[in-house]
Amino acid sequence: MKCLHNKTRIDVKFGIKEYFIWFQWYLVAFLMGMFYMPFAILTNPLKVLRKNHMFVTFWFTLILDFVLKKYYSQVLSNGKSIHVIDGFLSLTLVHNPGAAFGLLKGKVLLFVLIALITGVVILVYLAVYRQEDLLVSWGLVLILSGAVGNMIDRVQYNYVIDYVLIYYQDWSWPVFNFADVIINIGVGFIILDLLRDLSRRKLED
Repeated sequence: MKCLHNKTRIDVKFGIKEYFIWFQWYLVAFLMGMFYMPFAILTNPLKVLRKNHMFVTFWFTLILDFVLKKYYSQVLSNGKSIHVIDGFLSLTLVHNPGAAFGLLKGKVLLFVLIALITGVVILVYLAVYRQEDLLVSWGLVLILSGAVGNMIDRVQYNYVIDYVLIYYQDWSWPVFNFADVIINIGVGFIILDLLRDLSRRKLED
């Protein structure tokens, strides 16, 4: 693999303090999960057993997001980028204080508030969802995991750690991370479910 130079980035150090902060936010995420349980139990006790594997996926993707951010923050902290696919894909460390395309830079409180509200709405929905909405539920779990992962970054650093760059000649997509990927996969699941419902309605008509 080749290296691209002239990429100045800020070093991210993960020490005991940072690990402790991450532990605190994992605890917050766990408590959010516990908030979901009473609704599910009141709705249907059997659904709790059927949906436990969803929260295994939630924790797995959340922890994997943390590990990848930690790893690439250390590997790319020297300001270099690593070519994965020449002319198309590279690993480049970027600290994003806003949303995609640099929107709303520095609005940390706004992003955290949106993430918290989104998390509560998703958890309530998962507590009362119908079995036929399984694909939507999987999508919401992935969205929740990605949103929590990026929210932790914003609270801890006031920016999100991004490291995946897709580009072609003079064009480039905004740098993103694993949390963004699983959020988009979750959105894709929901869109797929909506398209499936539309096709079923057309067939019924």
